[in-house]
Amino acid sequence: MKFVAAFALASGALSVGCGDNDGKEVREFSAAFEARVGTTPVTCDTTISGLGPAGQHSIGASDLRFYVSNIVLHDHDGTELPLELEANEFQYTSELGSVALIDLTSNTSGTCAGTAIAFAEGTARTNDTITGRALDGDYHGISFDVGVPQAVMKDVIANQSVEGAPSPLGEMSWGWAGGYRHLVFNFTVTAPGGAGEGYLHIGSRDCGAEGQNALEELAECGRVYTPKADIAFEEGSPIVFDIAPLLESLDFVSPIYDPKTFEQIGEGPGVECHSVPEGQPDCPAILESLGLDVTSGAADPTANAAFKTE
Repeated sequence: MKFVAAFALASGALSVGCGDNDGKEVREFSAAFEARVGTTPVTCDTTISGLGPAGQHSIGASDLRFYVSNIVLHDHDGTELPLELEANEFQYTSELGSVALIDLTSNTSGTCAGTAIAFAEGTARTNDTITGRALDGDYHGISFDVGVPQAVMKDVIANQSVEGAPSPLGEMSWGWAGGYRHLVFNFTVTAPGGAGEGYLHIGSRDCGAEGQNALEELAECGRVYTPKADIAFEEGSPIVFDIAPLLESLDFVSPIYDPKTFEQIGEGPGVECHSVPEGQPDCPAILESLGLDVTSGAADPTANAAFKTE
């Protein structure tokens, strides 16, 4: 049986002029991300098996995207070296913060094809790399937020429609009303006995009143679900997003929705979490695997099991 479970996841400006760089040169920096389940790369043609209480479920990724911001490199002596992202179609920069979109799946083949799921959200273009400039150093670590800074979110939403948002900030239709999505994983799931669909988007909550744009009258959302990562890092090695910790404790039972009305018509195999841990049973385990406090949204990078390096 096939069913879909959808999981929907700023650097400060770097002074590169004279004066306070301790004689260090500024150089180019780049780092690539890749998705894995354990040690197995995840692509649009990967089958991930052995999931669920009895190991009876198998899934295939169809959309895997997230924003990263507040990127800081760590020198061997502990010095923090903020990364100044370069502006391009996948990286937005402003005085309020900078954001990069990592999109590890297209929408053209395998379980990523637009016809593979009823509510396809993926795009044809992909990007796995962040690029920018930082003070020269012997980098041994990297830290970043997984999401859009609240100040950037407020500024963009206040001045742009979803369609008019600068790339890549409109990429995931991240909720001008009430919240935003900054982590997305859509999975086509196979299991015996029937079909169903469920969607999971991780993002901030309590961002405004009904009928208002998010943050229209607020400085930040009431509950900010922005995972933080702080990992050892050797330049040239990929940053791994391991989806196994997010899936390992789930039972893969979720509501089934009508593909036209999106009304619930039953229950079946699937995964669902829209950052509502009080009403969606899959949310607590997923949020905790990302190092997020379920109640407050506070982020603990030491508890984030999803991001690592080789």
